[in-house]
Amino acid sequence: MIRILVADASSIARDVVNDGINVHRSKRYIEVDIVNNGLAALEVLKQKQIDLAFIDVNLPGLSGPEVVASIRGTKSDKCLVVAMSNSLDEQAEVSLRRNSAYHFLKKPFHQDDVSNLVATQIKMGTACPILIVDDSATMRKMTRKILEGSRFSFDISEADGAQSAIKAMRSGKFKLVLTDFHMPGADGLELAGSIRDLSSKVGVYMMSTNETSYLQRSAAFVGISGFLQKPFTPEDIDSVMHRFLQIDAPKFGKSRGMFSFDEPEMKAS
Repeated sequence: MIRILVADASSIARDVVNDGINVHRSKRYIEVDIVNNGLAALEVLKQKQIDLAFIDVNLPGLSGPEVVASIRGTKSDKCLVVAMSNSLDEQAEVSLRRNSAYHFLKKPFHQDDVSNLVATQIKMGTACPILIVDDSATMRKMTRKILEGSRFSFDISEADGAQSAIKAMRSGKFKLVLTDFHMPGADGLELAGSIRDLSSKVGVYMMSTNETSYLQRSAAFVGISGFLQKPFTPEDIDSVMHRFLQIDAPKFGKSRGMFSFDEPEMKAS
């Protein structure tokens, strides 16, 4: 089930959002709360675990940025927040970014824009099977914690080297692999080549502290998808997933540039 909040004083905007949500009702059970002011919006966010919230910036009672700033610590503190307005001033944008809003829809928008965001939330909530490969148990634990902080959901498994990773990959379960470069025995490049022999569809990202031109050329040759430069963050994982799933980058996304070989560069819409 997906719980969605629509908060807007305009009945026209509420109807457009609801039409975009309805596109997905045949495949998903979706519960929608519709309110017309900020106080009512905050009450819903406190009482229910909302997954996706469409919130007008200029709500009466409490403004959209004030509502978003109050979400932390509620049942809905991990919800995907989409702000809506005819325009967005600097103060509102700074507040929304600071409080981890996801995207901005400029009015008037189309129901397809809403439908795409609902589809994004569905993808984020669908656990992606991922394999962490590192000979250090400490680094595997740290990487797991970073993945758990991402907006995306993961089904996480671990391997302590290339041999155990290849054994796990033969199950056909995994869609993504995060591998260290420096490992005893076969290194990350050799592992990537072996994974490519099994599947061309698995995303393989190398965790590295230094991306030399030689390493980049070698990585491209064996089919590595890109690099995650250490230390990386949950926001960097979000960027990887947006590329891997070909989801447009959000207005308020936080990321740094990453070297990527085969995913198209997603642009903010």
